[in-house]
Amino acid sequence: MANAVFELPKTRLCAAVVLSWGYVDQQTLETTTTALQAELGNGWSTTSAFQFMAGKTAKAALDTAAADEQVSLLTAYNLAKLVCSEFGLAAVNQPDHIDRAELMAAVSARH
Repeated sequence: MANAVFELPKTRLCAAVVLSWGYVDQQTLETTTTALQAELGNGWSTTSAFQFMAGKTAKAALDTAAADEQVSLLTAYNLAKLVCSEFGLAAVNQPDHIDRAELMAAVSARH
């Protein structure tokens, strides 16, 4: 994806929303959602952050991120895919063995 690097800021914003939801931190979820809307517009929500994060554009963008960001972005990507698949929020499959292997490789690279 030629413009993936330009989607990285959006990917970071959406990942922050997804991760704050995953950590069950209501205050941080509200803060990250507000930041998302301030940057991308009021049409963005927690749901749209999950939908974007579970998609191919976010995946391509996170692949352009620095190595120290990879674990958190891949975690958000996998969580978004799982939630979107489970709740029918997007036409994506649950994370598969390739997704898990990529996350584990990123974790191993940090140690």
